[in-house]
Amino acid sequence: MPFDSQGQELRLEALAKIGRVIDLLSSKDRWCKGTLKSADGRMCILGAVREADGELLLYAPILRAIREVTGYGYRQIEHFNDGWVASHSLVLAVLEQAQENLSVGVATTTRNAPPAQLSLSARFRRWLGR
Repeated sequence: MPFDSQGQELRLEALAKIGRVIDLLSSKDRWCKGTLKSADGRMCILGAVREADGELLLYAPILRAIREVTGYGYRQIEHFNDGWVASHSLVLAVLEQAQENLSVGVATTTRNAPPAQLSLSARFRRWLGR
């Protein structure tokens, strides 16, 4: 049942946790690549998700958002975060997409996500426009 009380509670909890992740990575000097958490306190996406205690609730929605924003499916959040294309603005775009999906109740599974419909040049234009 899509509107049962347990599902609603989980969705609200996930929304609170994605909000915390966005807050943790809100400025460029709070985000990093290559490590979960740096010595000076910067974090990658997965580090921020773990800091917000949201790995179980947020992993699949973030992977779905990565596919939707970039047009490419990653199997691990850290592969996207550490990839050459990832920038702070793109990371925030992905997290905001995940937040939007959770707020409207979009299914979070990535197994059945449709293949990307955007061409490579359209995806680059989208990344540059963010």
